[in-house]
Amino acid sequence: MRCYPLQPGGAAEGTPLTTGPVTLTDLTPLPRFGLKGRGSADWLAAQDLDLPEVNRMANGILRLGREDLLVIENADGLRAAWQGAGGVKGYDAWREETWAWMHLSGPRLDDLMAKICPVDLSPRAFADGQIAQTRVGYVEAVTWRDTRDGAAGFSVLFDIAATAFFANAVATAAQEFAS
Repeated sequence: MRCYPLQPGGAAEGTPLTTGPVTLTDLTPLPRFGLKGRGSADWLAAQDLDLPEVNRMANGILRLGREDLLVIENADGLRAAWQGAGGVKGYDAWREETWAWMHLSGPRLDDLMAKICPVDLSPRAFADGQIAQTRVGYVEAVTWRDTRDGAAGFSVLFDIAATAFFANAVATAAQEFAS
């Protein structure tokens, strides 16, 4: 059983996640499967998956580079198939173990993202399906528009060791929107 930072016994246990005009939700325990290196894209395409262009997200796949992909839908099934496959297939990028996954939502989300991210993520500049590899909340991150449990917002992936720092940075930045 894996223990993620915000779970009991985790390194960031007890770190509060902001709620209200901006809500931060921990998605880190959700399965995901990263493939990187020569043969990654060809192997995934051979699984009858339509791969998006670089820095795009589609069909539950984020394409971070030509041979750097992250599967967030049916990740466990694809991991099992990949483990049983032979030949050139890239290598496991360990995204489940090394990246935290957070979701930001709320009525003041656009204001918050303008404050904590140098990229213009407004709907007129950043369309659904686009990926930004940038800084969010003072950490290097990958972000895209995402709806979780009916809450439209942004998913953010970043180094798992920065979980408490990121949660605190978002809470601090969101304080001005609380009133």
